Amino acid sequence: MNFNLMKSSVRVLIIAALLMLMNTSKAQEVYQSVGYRFGGSGVAYKYIEDQFRGFELMLNFREHGVQFTGLLQEYKPVKTDRINNLYLFYGVGGHTGYKGSEIFITGDDDNGNCQCGTTYRYNPVIGIDGIVGWQYQFSSIPLTLSLDYKPYLEYLREHTIRVDLWDFGFTASYAF
Repeated sequence: MNFNLMKSSVRVLIIAALLMLMNTSKAQEVYQSVGYRFGGSGVAYKYIEDQFRGFELMLNFREHGVQFTGLLQEYKPVKTDRINNLYLFYGVGGHTGYKGSEIFITGDDDNGNCQCGTTYRYNPVIGIDGIVGWQYQFSSIPLTLSLDYKPYLEYLREHTIRVDLWDFGFTASYAF
């Protein structure tokens, strides 16, 4: 299996995240959180500056595979009379990893008995993601809750492009 494209994509995402970290050294206030995203099921890390810009890194486990997602995001405070710390966020990014697809194997042995079974074939994947959602930060405890919609387009293997418009997630995070 050729993972050169996947390795290059991971390197690009890591370099972009490191450049953003170096660029944010002038920021006065930083918000960070680590949590679990239900829906796409995975671990999520957020880094947000006081200018309401940041990034989110996700490690997702789905379809017998693993995917690493990086998203650049903008946050807009929602001003209400009764609710503080509510934000609308949106962003764009990409993902890379691999997926497994189940394959049914058939064949006969020397006696004519069926040697049937299933196995998985793993394929590299790379894609483009968008995200939009709501985030609420509790002021009395270090907890953040967010609800998001994250459609994506991905390239699986030769001549296979997949679009998923139904990726919704709920994330509970510890803020520090």
